Amino acid sequence: MNKLSKLDKFNGILTYILFLLSFWYVTWTLSGTSVGGTLLDGIKNQWYFTNQSNTLVVIVAIAYWSRFEDRKWFKYLAQIVLINIIITATGYHFILAPDTVGFYGHLSHTIVPIVYTIFYFTAVRAHLKLKQFLILIIYPMVYLGLVLLLGTFPLGEYPYPFLDVDANGLSNVLRFTLLFMFPGYSVLAFILTVLKIQLEKRVFAK
Repeated sequence: MNKLSKLDKFNGILTYILFLLSFWYVTWTLSGTSVGGTLLDGIKNQWYFTNQSNTLVVIVAIAYWSRFEDRKWFKYLAQIVLINIIITATGYHFILAPDTVGFYGHLSHTIVPIVYTIFYFTAVRAHLKLKQFLILIIYPMVYLGLVLLLGTFPLGEYPYPFLDVDANGLSNVLRFTLLFMFPGYSVLAFILTVLKIQLEKRVFAK
């Protein structure tokens, strides 16, 4: 068995593990159990970036199984989900920094992000160009815009304390997200893209 055949076998097993872990968490959130409520509460719970990111992980795993890995849209989706799930992990552990973390907290913010990152760098053949690193930050910026828009007007509530305009003021929220988070994750997106390009040159080059 050659090197790539062994890698393909490893990726097949890894995809099953990734799907089971992320699907387990998404099913738990959608059931409403995570918020002690009903199915409707579970659907509303998808307002959180964490839950959206884990749902996208499920979609990527299913698309990979369905042999869409060579489609351009799949490569972009897998790339976007990479930064999403890393934001989910780092934002939870370093920005929100809860005193205690339960099983589902670790499942969604630690375990799934680690497994997905390994999956992305070993299974997804993205064939990226360096300028495409900007693709990784599209989803988080759209999410930020929607949170500020919908949270301020129809909903009147925000998914995370650091995005709460009522408590922090709009200028403080924008300062933190656009002057701290946005540049930081842009640099991270650039580094991840460079690493992916170099890895593909070494492993997948014909």
